[in-house]
Amino acid sequence: MINIKERANNKIYSKIQMQYIELQDLKRELKRGVFRGGINYDEMTGLVSGAQTELEVLNYIYKLIETDND
Repeated sequence: MINIKERANNKIYSKIQMQYIELQDLKRELKRGVFRGGINYDEMTGLVSGAQTELEVLNYIYKLIETDND
């Protein structure tokens, strides 16, 4: 049976992977200069920055779970 720490680990790992994909998609759009929803360059760089910060937060949570000493 999977314990709560393993479930948390699996969940956050999945979220990290999805956030990484989202960040890469945003970076590709920024590089191409084609932005979804008709937003401008500054707004797009804000989205990229926010996605990067979110990835950092998720990685921090993952590290906390990994170093938790039940």
